[in-house]
Amino acid sequence: MSEPPLGYVLGGRFELAEVICEGGTSTVYRAVDRIGLWAREQSPEIAVKVIQPHVKMRQKLVQLLHREARLLRDCVHRNLARIYDSDYDGKYHYLVMELLKGRSLAQVLADRQRRPLSPSVSFQIVRAAGQGLAHMHSLGILHGDLKPGNIFMTSTGEIKIVDFGTVILLDLPPQGEKATALTDDIGLLTPAYASPEMLMGEPRTESDDVYSLAVVAYLSLTGNHPYAQLPANEALNANLTPAPPPTISPAQWRVLASGLALNRRDRIDTVGEFLQRLARARWFYRWCG
Repeated sequence: MSEPPLGYVLGGRFELAEVICEGGTSTVYRAVDRIGLWAREQSPEIAVKVIQPHVKMRQKLVQLLHREARLLRDCVHRNLARIYDSDYDGKYHYLVMELLKGRSLAQVLADRQRRPLSPSVSFQIVRAAGQGLAHMHSLGILHGDLKPGNIFMTSTGEIKIVDFGTVILLDLPPQGEKATALTDDIGLLTPAYASPEMLMGEPRTESDDVYSLAVVAYLSLTGNHPYAQLPANEALNANLTPAPPPTISPAQWRVLASGLALNRRDRIDTVGEFLQRLARARWFYRWCG
C-alpha cells in the first residue's frame, strides 16, 4: 500500500490538498475539512499527519500517534499547536492538527547561517515555549523532544510548540526494554537536545524539558550548540562546559547554566522556576525594556 495521493479524502472528510513536509515515518498534508467547508467556516483548512504505510515498526508508530491525540486533544494553550483528533479510515492512520503558516526556529536559524538571534527575540522564544511546556507539565505531560525544529514561528507572530510524538505522562517511568524500543529504536529522541537522564532511560521529570529549553536558548543566543551537538551523556563523560554567551550578564548566565546542567541534581527542577529566575535576573528589563 502506498501513501495517500493528493485529492484522497481521509475518513470521507479530510481532502488532501498539499504535502507540507515528509519525514522518515510520516507525511504532513494541508487538507480541507469538508464538514468545515459545508458549514462555511472561515478557515476550513487543517493539517493532517499520516503514518507512512510502508515504514518499519509501523505498529509502534501508530500506537504513538493515537497516544499523542489522546493526551493532547484537551491540552489547549496559545503556545501549543492544537491537536484535534486521530482516526483510522481502513487504510491510513492519521492525526488531525491545527494548520500553521510560518517557519520553524530551525529554518530561521539555518537561514541566518549560525548568526545568533537578538537577545530580545531569543527571550521571546524561550518565554513562549516555556509557557507552553509549563502548561503541559501542569497536566502531567512531558514533551520529551523540544528542539528548534519543534518550535514554530507563525506568520502572525505567534510562537507554538509542535510535534508531540514523544509525549509521555510524568508519572509513568520507562519500563526497561519496552521503553527503550519506544524511543531509541524508532529514533524519536534527538540526542543533541535530550537530557542525560532521558538518554540513559531514567524516569522522566520536568527537568528533562528544562534542559532541552535551555539548549534552545543557548543556540538562539550564540548560533552554536552548548556542547558542540554532542549527546548530553557524551558531554557529561567528556566533562564539557559551555562558554557564557557574550550578550547576557553574569546573573543571566548563572540561570541559563543551571538549566544546562548535565546532572539533574544541579539543574533547575521546573520550567516555571526557570522562567521566574530569568525574570529575576532582569532578562525582561535587559531584553525587552
